[in-house]
Amino acid sequence: MSPETLLDMESWGHLILHSRLYQDIVTLIAIDEAHILESWGDTFRPTFARLGELRSHFPRTPFLMLTATCTQQIMKHINSRIHLPGLKMHTASPDRPNIYLEYKRSKDLFEELNWLFTEIKEKGVKARKTLIYVRSLSHGGQVYRDILGHLREHAFLDQQKVYSNSHIALYHAGMANKDLEYILKEISKPDSVIRLAICTIAFGMGINIPDIDLIIHWGACNSVMDYWQEVGRAGRDGRKAKALYFVTPGSILHVSEEMKELCKAMDKGTSGCFRDSILSSFIGYTCTSKPLSPCKMKCTDCVCRQCNCCYLCHRMCPCRKDQVH
Repeated sequence: MSPETLLDMESWGHLILHSRLYQDIVTLIAIDEAHILESWGDTFRPTFARLGELRSHFPRTPFLMLTATCTQQIMKHINSRIHLPGLKMHTASPDRPNIYLEYKRSKDLFEELNWLFTEIKEKGVKARKTLIYVRSLSHGGQVYRDILGHLREHAFLDQQKVYSNSHIALYHAGMANKDLEYILKEISKPDSVIRLAICTIAFGMGINIPDIDLIIHWGACNSVMDYWQEVGRAGRDGRKAKALYFVTPGSILHVSEEMKELCKAMDKGTSGCFRDSILSSFIGYTCTSKPLSPCKMKCTDCVCRQCNCCYLCHRMCPCRKDQVH
């Protein structure tokens, strides 16, 4: 049940809140994706900011808050909105060690991703399943058109230029529901015709596609939490996956201070590990020394955690000692 259904004055849900019978039979109130209370509660869906009102309607009912990404700042915000005395917290690490991380400043999409477009040309439906996250609808449309123009007939199965044969898809909240449903249904198939989706944050919560191989961010994310949520779309079946973060000119101007500081540290090279820099602010994460498994001394097939962590750790692995990155 949505917050709007329960709390909006014009909704039928508001009426049942005042029913004593209803109040007595509710045994638990669960709020999933609790981190969005901070990011959605003030502007996008303001009713989220009013979820604390449920405490007065259900004073004896336990509340369960669930989220995979929570910082101390978000936790304070949640508690200020929901007012949970005697809060008990159970945490687990938000790390996704099967996802290799890279960061880079860049301005040329085709220079950076030519290898990916070549893979789509040569392998078609066998190419790695990839998401490119962009920061706005207009930017997404431009990237989509540029990639289609670059690939031309190779953007389509058997080079037949019909919509259902396209290896490239655009996904954002401004599209018709039938188009969004088609894209989700198609890309969820292991042998999907769609191998590359250009998407906004609309491709997020509630979407579980297990076999995404590659996440690419083209432009800076608003926050570290947003970044990690989107990285988490990769490798959900446990497969090895990659997340490539390209910060483009100008994209850093309107992001959170936390994200600006992260990018500044990466640009200066003052961080020893990209993963630790991202996750250190999350509740439940503990920075661990690497490697945890022996280095094979062969960078092409090394399985130690240092090689499989991030681009910075990979450079420092003993197997890279005599090689140029």
